Amino acid sequence: MKDFFFDLVDLLELIFVDPVRYAAEVVEIPFANRPISNWLFSIFAALSLSTGMGILSAPYTFSTVSFLFFGFIANLIMMRYFPFFLTLVMDYYVRKKGRTQKTNYLLLFVRHSVVLFLLFAPISIILRALGLSGVGSGFFLLTILTILYALVVARGLKFMYELKDKDSFRFTFTALVVTIIFPFLMNLYTASNILQSLSGGN
Repeated sequence: MKDFFFDLVDLLELIFVDPVRYAAEVVEIPFANRPISNWLFSIFAALSLSTGMGILSAPYTFSTVSFLFFGFIANLIMMRYFPFFLTLVMDYYVRKKGRTQKTNYLLLFVRHSVVLFLLFAPISIILRALGLSGVGSGFFLLTILTILYALVVARGLKFMYELKDKDSFRFTFTALVVTIIFPFLMNLYTASNILQSLSGGN
């Protein structure tokens, strides 16, 4: 347990304080190199998101329990796959700059960085105590944390690939927009095709 605690502290330091050392030193942290590390971060981040939204969505009824469960499953899927697609888009832009491929390290960093969303539930409790609640407050807080997450990822991308600040932030936020917007565009395209087929059949 003591080794686990020190590994966790070292990993969080590399992510948030000194990302310039991440690619070189993450291999020396046993906990960080195990798949369980990013799985734990994803699970607790998803639990924090679903719990925080439940706290902000009063009044609490029996349906709140199902909301927490299904919200947790949805958030866990998001925490697992969102970093993957985000990394793919960022890697595309980085390769266009002629940088050496470090996709595995980048994906590991992006997945580890989701631990930032653990702040969602504690901040939700504070907002609720201040009288701020509702879905709007939840989405506002989620937006803020997503921007902070992108900033953390941008710093890691900068030091990992030796990019300029403007390039790392441009690549990260472009990838963020593409990763968020693309599923909606695909759903819209699919829905429009289905409606068009139905109207044509009539």
